[in-house]
Amino acid sequence: MELKPAKGLKVQVDSDKEAIFGDEAVQVKTIALPKDKARNGVMTGIVLAGYCEIEMPALDGKKHWYPIEKLVGEKGEKIVEEELALPEDPEDSEGSEDSEESEESEDSQDEEE
Repeated sequence: MELKPAKGLKVQVDSDKEAIFGDEAVQVKTIALPKDKARNGVMTGIVLAGYCEIEMPALDGKKHWYPIEKLVGEKGEKIVEEELALPEDPEDSEGSEDSEESEESEDSQDEEE
């Protein structure tokens, strides 16, 4: 069975990596989690770039970012990231053609001068 990341979902973390999101960069570092109940956490519902924010009350009470593929549900369910297809906006494709044409007309005006 598969579960999608959701706020309040209890999970067990089986990861050797953790992401640390800074103001200007992301760092992925190697970690060593204990083998006991400190691996249990609760999802906050925030997912970013394949990592999910997990609140770890038994570990240190802080929130950590772990890879989604390294999380399992309470009953062994696999956690999978939901993929959303972005619809193409027909106005965007028309707008890019218009901007190309206006650039070409500006270039031809520069050549005339």
